[in-house]
Amino acid sequence: MNYLDRTLYAMQDFHGKWESAEQSSRAMALLWNFHPFCRKTRTAMDGCLCPFEQLNGFRYHDNWVRNLLIASSLNGRRPLPRKADTK
Repeated sequence: MNYLDRTLYAMQDFHGKWESAEQSSRAMALLWNFHPFCRKTRTAMDGCLCPFEQLNGFRYHDNWVRNLLIASSLNGRRPLPRKADTK
């Protein structure tokens, strides 16, 4: 939460539309889940590279950016059905 608070302060909180604020918060959370741990933390956690691996127990790739791209892609699956707009 400290990271989120500092980032929101640097962004001067949410200025603009609610959708853009939500998207930036989601992007920040996604990046935070895949950022690599420091060497000291990796050693203490038996080689765990990032919070994603800590939560799921596995990683797709040793490179954190590739791990993020693979985990966030649909990997050949079709997209989830969206709710119909009733506007």
